Amino acid sequence: MKKNYVLAFILSFGVLMSWQYFMGRRHTPTLAPDTPAGWPAAPATPAAASGSAVSTPEPAVRHTRSVVFDIGANRISINRFGGGVSQWEIQDRGRWLTLLPEKEFSSQPLSTFSDVEFDVRQDGNALIFSGKKSNGLSIVKTLTISPEKPIHQISVTITNTAAAPLTATYELGWGPGVEGGDETGKDGREAKGFQRAVGYGNGKLKKLKAGVESGTYDWWGVDGHYFLAAFFSNPGAVPAAGTLRIDKEDHYFSVRRAVSVTANPGETHETGMSFYLGSKGYEDLKALGLGLERAVDFGYFAPFGRVIHRALFLFEKGTGNYGWAIIVLTFIIQILVLPLTIKSFQHAQKMKNIQPQMKRLQELYKNDSRRLNSEMLALYQRHGLRFMGMEGCVPMLIQLPVFWALFSTLRNTFELRYAPWMGWVKDLSVHDPFYVLPVLMGAGMFVQQKMTMSSMDPSQKQIMYLMPIIFTFFFLKMPSGLVIYWLTNSLLTIGVQWYLMRRAAAIEVVK
Repeated sequence: MKKNYVLAFILSFGVLMSWQYFMGRRHTPTLAPDTPAGWPAAPATPAAASGSAVSTPEPAVRHTRSVVFDIGANRISINRFGGGVSQWEIQDRGRWLTLLPEKEFSSQPLSTFSDVEFDVRQDGNALIFSGKKSNGLSIVKTLTISPEKPIHQISVTITNTAAAPLTATYELGWGPGVEGGDETGKDGREAKGFQRAVGYGNGKLKKLKAGVESGTYDWWGVDGHYFLAAFFSNPGAVPAAGTLRIDKEDHYFSVRRAVSVTANPGETHETGMSFYLGSKGYEDLKALGLGLERAVDFGYFAPFGRVIHRALFLFEKGTGNYGWAIIVLTFIIQILVLPLTIKSFQHAQKMKNIQPQMKRLQELYKNDSRRLNSEMLALYQRHGLRFMGMEGCVPMLIQLPVFWALFSTLRNTFELRYAPWMGWVKDLSVHDPFYVLPVLMGAGMFVQQKMTMSSMDPSQKQIMYLMPIIFTFFFLKMPSGLVIYWLTNSLLTIGVQWYLMRRAAAIEVVK
């Protein structure tokens, strides 16, 4: 019996602590060099070998001369040096939300030729950057902004106006980082833990490490907890193999694709890509048909998570509120796992019934451990208990994938952001500002433990009393939506246990 409860405690708490460690831990700050070891140089050409002018990537230049443009739901601050993005804001539910960290880094998103000061003009929904290098390389960069949708296009056109061939090598990409500015003040550690560099290809999402990656990706980019910047080929184009450079500065990632072209005098070359810049709403991303929804993290049991996510949306349409949708979802899950709950209760009752006999055996054979184990095994078998009475943990283990998937889904659902429940709970994605829900959850867990500890000795009870305390402190800073689920689950479990105990008592009276 003691082993049963200790194992249950270790499994439950271990799952949550493991999640906290792997998904929320701080990253050790590292500064990536301007050019990592192994970064491919521009390919040699006959003209270059004979001494012709060659244009190579310039080191990052942190000159800033910004100009701001408003295009639809986007407000973009452009640095004329390199034509990079100093800040990109989007309108989100009536407020302007910044998508870049406030901290300045050695590089900027969409920056090319950082030594060139571009002239920038707006032409409808397009920003036209024009610049020229001293060696005769003319550059025109066009950033076409969709006023309402989060998919935009960028193209770079180079023209050789010199008398000799020129090789131009530059990069296109995003970073460092992408995040909602409103997360910074709420939980900086949380935002840091979700910064990733990712690439999607052959049906798999790959987390990219700092360095150089070569391969074919349907899309690639950087993401945070709730937002994503992802590049992909223009519509109709086949994804091409390429080389990606991934840098990490502080805890933020940059991902850029290398472009190298050689132009003879008078020749023009153009390179273009589309990119998504916006929220990680699963249904919205899936509707685009680009595989971007794979950036949404449903945890280790993603198939369960996607089913839970779809059910959550369905219940929200019926209730008009995500808080009540979570409660309805918890009811449904409780109904589905009810047979397992009953099985666990029946096992606990059998263990309770044999407690007096177990104590007698322990007294009789306290000096003979081998005989004690043999007699205990026989006792378990006579009462239909196998595996030394540990089968009571099996129902809990079966439920773990579902609970883990629910935990991860509620934790990473963008739609819960700013979604109110009732009263003081104005945002299901952040913690309860008054900590009412975590305290109620802890009280519910205490009552739940109290109902199942009548047959335990004092040392076992002390162990189990720790669980509500630990979980209460653990959930103090958890999103309110997640705490609502756990609180509702505890209350429903109390109700089920109370009914089963009353039923068992009635059967005993009849006997």
